[in-house]
Amino acid sequence: MPTEMITDDNNNNNNNNSFFQEIDDQDWILEKPISVFALDPADRRVLKVADQRDSVQKKTFTKWMNFYLLQKNGLYVDDLYLDLRDGHLLLSLLEIFTNQTIPRERGTSKFHALRNIERCLQCLEQDHNIRLVNIRPEELVNGNPKLTLGLIWRIILHFQFSDLTVPSSDENVPINSEETIPSIPISEPLPSSESISIKNSSKNLSIDQVPLNYRNMLLVWARQQCQGYPGIYIEDFTHSWRNGRAFLAILHRQNPHLIDIKQAYCHSNRENLTQAFEFAQKHYGITQLIDPEDVDTDEPDEKSILLYIAYLYKACPTIPMHPLRQEHDRIRLQGELSLRYTNIASDLLKWIKRKLDLLNREVKFRNVEEFQTFENNLQIIKHDELSKYNQLLHQLRSIDIELKVKEH
Repeated sequence: MPTEMITDDNNNNNNNNSFFQEIDDQDWILEKPISVFALDPADRRVLKVADQRDSVQKKTFTKWMNFYLLQKNGLYVDDLYLDLRDGHLLLSLLEIFTNQTIPRERGTSKFHALRNIERCLQCLEQDHNIRLVNIRPEELVNGNPKLTLGLIWRIILHFQFSDLTVPSSDENVPINSEETIPSIPISEPLPSSESISIKNSSKNLSIDQVPLNYRNMLLVWARQQCQGYPGIYIEDFTHSWRNGRAFLAILHRQNPHLIDIKQAYCHSNRENLTQAFEFAQKHYGITQLIDPEDVDTDEPDEKSILLYIAYLYKACPTIPMHPLRQEHDRIRLQGELSLRYTNIASDLLKWIKRKLDLLNREVKFRNVEEFQTFENNLQIIKHDELSKYNQLLHQLRSIDIELKVKEH
């Protein structure tokens, strides 16, 4: 075989391999229409990331809906795109949030499904002033993935985020929800502000404007929670959470005796994420809306992580004193108590030595007056000085007890 032909074959093989390396997922490309092969690698990459994001959102939003629906007669979503088409589960979800009964069609035809979806959208737009753009009932009845995800996200924003409030801080670090976040270094204090609520009136603020306010507030909160933990700095709701350390830092700050934060720097991303999600579910009842593999990826989904952080925020709104600072204060207080104990004990021992010297030395009285003076001195020791130094002895005992408590 000519050398040129062998070279051409090798080049073709290399091109084929590089093609599949570019798309990084042969199974994904094989599920797509033939037209995808005509796209350049960059466009295919964008399309793949979008599909992965939608897949994660579908899983997250399904878990979120089921958390509420299971509380109402055991309703359950299996396939988000299919199970919402008749509108019944959407109406049931809105009934849970609004505490109202919404009329619905009981038939099974497409007409009845459209009527149910229309009532759902009407409830959101007219009763709750949620602006819905390009979300048409017929698209939802047909199971349009993008519009279904978009609708659920708007419902989440309105009913899940609307009661978030700025937390108080045990370290007196004020938090400003109106702050522009990306430029704030962790070493600088945040501007002062009163503790405020960002529960906005839907009449004055469209739903498309709301996420930035909530995102900024949660980002500041997360930064404050993670402040003081080496190598953990929150810049976004995607890659900053990938290794799981930020989740564990927040939980450790709330429960320093239940989480060994040092292990987070030794364990893998998946191990950290698994530990954090399981701990949050066990101790705070936070449903595991996201899976470790959905966070430990090159392109984590911001909406899914943001939703989980909102639950974490509601469970741990305050910012406790950093455990390391608590330890520093404990050691400082122990030092102060130990110094005080030493000084009191030294004074007490000196007094005892002086009095023992007085009592032990041989005393010869030349007359009754000298004896009377000596007896008066003993009475002073008994009634005045002894009472004073009994108080010092009591202080020593109290300090000793306090030191033992601080050690534990």
